[in-house]
Amino acid sequence: MTVIPTPTPAGYADVLVGLQYGDEGKARIIDVIASDYEVIARFNGGANAGHTVEHADKKISLHQVPSGVFHPGKWLYIGSGCVLDPIKLVEELHEIRKIGGSVDDRLRISGLASLVQPHHVVIDQHTGSALGTTGQGIGPAYADRANRVVEGRIAHLRVGDLLHDPQQVFAATRENLARAVERNAIENIDQATLMSAFEIAAQAIIPLIEPDTLWLTKLATAGSRILFEGAQSFMLDVVKGSVPFVTSSSTLASAAYVGGDLSPKFHRKTIGVAKAIMSRVGRGPFVSEFGGAQSEEYSMSDHAKKQSEEAKLDVAKLLQSSSAYDIGTALRINGKEYGATTGRPRRIGAFDLVQLAYATAVNGVDEIYINKCDTLLDFASTSLPGIPIIVDYKLRGESIDYVPASSDLYRLVDPIFSSVPPFHSDISGIREPGDLPPEVLRFVQEVEKRSCRIVGIGVGPARDQFVLF
Repeated sequence: MTVIPTPTPAGYADVLVGLQYGDEGKARIIDVIASDYEVIARFNGGANAGHTVEHADKKISLHQVPSGVFHPGKWLYIGSGCVLDPIKLVEELHEIRKIGGSVDDRLRISGLASLVQPHHVVIDQHTGSALGTTGQGIGPAYADRANRVVEGRIAHLRVGDLLHDPQQVFAATRENLARAVERNAIENIDQATLMSAFEIAAQAIIPLIEPDTLWLTKLATAGSRILFEGAQSFMLDVVKGSVPFVTSSSTLASAAYVGGDLSPKFHRKTIGVAKAIMSRVGRGPFVSEFGGAQSEEYSMSDHAKKQSEEAKLDVAKLLQSSSAYDIGTALRINGKEYGATTGRPRRIGAFDLVQLAYATAVNGVDEIYINKCDTLLDFASTSLPGIPIIVDYKLRGESIDYVPASSDLYRLVDPIFSSVPPFHSDISGIREPGDLPPEVLRFVQEVEKRSCRIVGIGVGPARDQFVLF
């Protein structure tokens, strides 16, 4: 007699992406909703992604490991759309262990992910400053993924190649490094030391490599619920973003199923994350920026300004200034807006409803969380009439409802501002929507009109400082 197994309900996948220029607090939202999933998966980027995760009294900055570190029993998956730096990953795993965490038995790395080789980092640090890259080798690694072979050498090496013949991988990596140093006339590089560190780290991650290219599909088919975690954010997408001032991978929600190794038939919903006061790192158009070109140049000139800003500047005086640049500086200090990976100051901007509507439409966003709404309190101390929001774009005198296809055109956009009345009380202790000041609810309503349903707002940095609608 044939026994027919009882069918198991199929699982599903949700995708979470940042809707602005990064640093919206995606990891913080994942920490809140992680209990709804069995797997948290990365589908793009590499060690250039910096996100701080807090849980109880533990805090850590992650770069390659997905954000479910403090949720025991959750699978963590690094998909084929990522580029993996073994050295940085081993360092990150060590930091996790130092604070009492462990992911060794639940972290899997797609064998199809690309290796960030030593020459990628060397090239990026030698040439990447014009774009404001993090110097982690991400762009060169993705470039070699496309090039495949350079000057007759295998340029693109995958994580899974380590399962077949590590020594063959190391030989190719060694040759790639030597040729890159020679071709770019890079001096003072200790190639032997770089290669030794790479080989030790690569050997260490071999037990974490997943050879089964259907691993995630099998879990979803068996009923697992999967959350895809986007790195960077929509406006930094390699195609849709303000080229060339973008990252090297696709940050769109739709990219989750290619880079995350799962069929889109499992898709359930897309979750967007925004920040009440926007920020951007590096160069590129930023329509709502406080201080415009002056702010952009300042943020690029020195990556060690955090301590000097906090120690020397009078925030209260800056907030009362008539200068948008000064107001932006004060908002950065109060909001602690400095890069998790580089420490460099972030450029600060007002909330842009046109940009958010564009991001919502392109990504098919179903619901949005807005972080750091508590920081909007600062506007009550400024000379501004309220909380500024961009409600329209004008390009050469004509109203547009989209982000232009050219970065140069985007810089020509004139933002049309409106404002929401400011609120005057601390909201960090509020947990119920009915207790929020009407001005905060008005802000949420204005955002919702132009995008989609707002399901929650952050009112402070702690895990429980949330108001859910």
